[in-house]
Amino acid sequence: MRAAAAVIAKAALAVLVTALSLASCGGKPTPSPSPSGIGAQVKSMEEDMNVMREANAAADDVIRAAGDCDAARPLIPAANARMDEAARKIQTAAARQTMEALRKKVREVAENCP
Repeated sequence: MRAAAAVIAKAALAVLVTALSLASCGGKPTPSPSPSGIGAQVKSMEEDMNVMREANAAADDVIRAAGDCDAARPLIPAANARMDEAARKIQTAAARQTMEALRKKVREVAENCP
């Protein structure tokens, strides 16, 4: 009889310890108080993608027309304006790098089509 009581006592103790440890955890993880978590980074990347969309389209128009300077020349100022606008809004290093690559391509077309 004593062995059965000891097993029941151990089981009750294990249940109690488990219940207390779950209660102390609160059940839900608390969100990070800093805005620099992975969620904020993903949000910044999404915002940059949206901002870059128009600048990228304008630069692509210039790059596609690079073989025909008469077609490319009037597109260059609009592409530069859109890239300037986007550059003021971008937040991530990856978007800045992409913007610089686009600027370089547009600049090359502009130099080849004086």
